[in-house]
Amino acid sequence: MKRKPIILIMTSHDEQSGVAKRLADAIMAKGTHNVVVMGDEKYGSVKKLSLLDRLMDAGQEYQYLLERKDRGVLRDKLKVRKFSKRVTRIGNMLRRFNPEYILCVTPYAHHCAVEAKKKLRFRVRVIYLVMSFTAPKREADDATDAYIVENADVKATLMRMGVHPKDILTMGLPFDSPKLSRGEIAMAKQELGLPAQKTVYVSVHDKKQLDQAFQLLLDQGNIATLVVRCENAKHRQALTLLASQVPDVNIVFAATKEKEDDYLRVSDVAIMSYDVPLIYKCMKLGVAPLVISCDEHTEQDVSYLLSHGLIARAKDEVEMIGLLYRLLQTDLAEQLAVSGGKWTELGSVENITNFLITYIGV
Repeated sequence: MKRKPIILIMTSHDEQSGVAKRLADAIMAKGTHNVVVMGDEKYGSVKKLSLLDRLMDAGQEYQYLLERKDRGVLRDKLKVRKFSKRVTRIGNMLRRFNPEYILCVTPYAHHCAVEAKKKLRFRVRVIYLVMSFTAPKREADDATDAYIVENADVKATLMRMGVHPKDILTMGLPFDSPKLSRGEIAMAKQELGLPAQKTVYVSVHDKKQLDQAFQLLLDQGNIATLVVRCENAKHRQALTLLASQVPDVNIVFAATKEKEDDYLRVSDVAIMSYDVPLIYKCMKLGVAPLVISCDEHTEQDVSYLLSHGLIARAKDEVEMIGLLYRLLQTDLAEQLAVSGGKWTELGSVENITNFLITYIGV
């Protein structure tokens, strides 16, 4: 029996919304390739980011110049004859699976793949899926053979860094969420046990920020059904106790990530921390994203989306309430939905998958 070509997907603990599994499933469904997904628990030298990693953050992407165990790139520069553990592990993976190419879906995975390629001088091609609306903060390198990016501005920036245009594919992000008609939304709400009124999806990562936002939302009364994502059982119990004091407000708690798409596709507004996949899904679905952000690390990305009319942005929870009323009571939400639909109409998992399974022949 003929061996199917293998694609090695390298990921890490900072992966966003299960992108590795999404792509692996889509590729395997084509039946032409096998896929091996390798997380940093098998190749990495550290599971958590060091304090220095965080201090050297250049905005969403860590520079990974120093790590707790093997001192990363700095140590390897001082002792060029001795490979770090992760370089050796990646080399062993390549010998074991002999993949057609490596697809990196996180900044850390990309850093490790490039480091290993430079040190081991292997010829396996490296593709970097840039999970961002703006260009990578690290400089481009000659070890990366191709980039998959979300928009033309990212491509233009990479070209200015010296990357050849043919090696940059503008294909959106691998998150498909088909937009529902009004009738389909009404039916889906019934199946989820939601009332027919407007629905607001709330996904705020920081516990303190979620508490403050939730209390302010409760104070507004029954202006919309609230679907609140909260995976921590104790925190969810505390929020449920607060909600019990305002029985007129319709509230549903989403306890698992798997339910996100089901609730999101029937929502009118999504209140969130800055979250690339969630914003992209909202744009696909025609849901208005309301991003709470005053984080300097995400300012470039948030400002970029604002400049193109793709999100509403609140700098704090009080401003969030004012914007929420605008989104629920004016045509602002519709404007954002139209802009998001146009922005993402050419991007799809199908397009990315088709490129990946034909890449070696390109």
